[in-house]
Amino acid sequence: DLEFIDHPEPDMPFNRLNDGGVDRQGRFVFGSMNRMEEDKTASLYRLNTDMTVQKLEENINTSNGICWNPKGNKFYFTDTWQGEIWSYDYDSADTGLTNKQVFCKIDTQDGGSADGSTVDSEGYVWSAKVYSGKLVRYAPDGSIDRIIEMPVKKVTSLAFGGKDLDVLFVTSMSQPPLPRFPGDNQLRGSVFAIYGLGIQGVAETYFKG
Repeated sequence: DLEFIDHPEPDMPFNRLNDGGVDRQGRFVFGSMNRMEEDKTASLYRLNTDMTVQKLEENINTSNGICWNPKGNKFYFTDTWQGEIWSYDYDSADTGLTNKQVFCKIDTQDGGSADGSTVDSEGYVWSAKVYSGKLVRYAPDGSIDRIIEMPVKKVTSLAFGGKDLDVLFVTSMSQPPLPRFPGDNQLRGSVFAIYGLGIQGVAETYFKG
C-alpha cells in the first residue's frame, strides 16, 4: 500500500497522471494534470523506495518534462501551459526540490509548448514542442542549441535508445486530447527514430522499490 506523507490526500478526481521518471537513486517522480488543461489542480510527487509518497510541487496545470542532468543533482520540469521549463537543485537525500529557477522561456507564438523532455550525456535538455512539431535542444545555460522539425505537429516526448544510446525516439499524439487543439496529418500517433545525431543519451535508472 502507498502511504502519503506530509500531504495525505491524493489529487482530486478531475486530475490524471501524465508524466514521470526515475531519479538516480531509484525513486519514481511523477506528475498529474488537469483533465481539461484549464486549472492548476495538479501536483508533482515522488514515490520513494519505501513506498511512501511525497508531494514536491502543487498548483500545476499539466506536469511534463521530468528529467535530470547526468549527475542527477539538477531536476528539470515544466507545466506545459506556463511557457517555461524550470530547473531545481535536486538533493540525493529525502528533501524536496530547492532553488527553483527559470531554465528557459518557451516561444509559444507558433502554437507550441513544452511537453516531454530528456537529457543527453553532454547535459543538454531535449524538449518535444507539442502542437508545433519541433524538437528543441537546450544548452545547460538554457540557450537554444538546435531545432529539429518533425513531420507531425503533436510530438509528445522523446528518449534515447539503441545499443549505444545514440538513437532518439520520438512519440506523437494520435488525437488531440480536447476539441480545441489542432488535428494532424496521417502520420499522427507514430513513433519516430532519428539516427546520426552524433549524441548519446544517459542510461535510465530502474525503480528500486
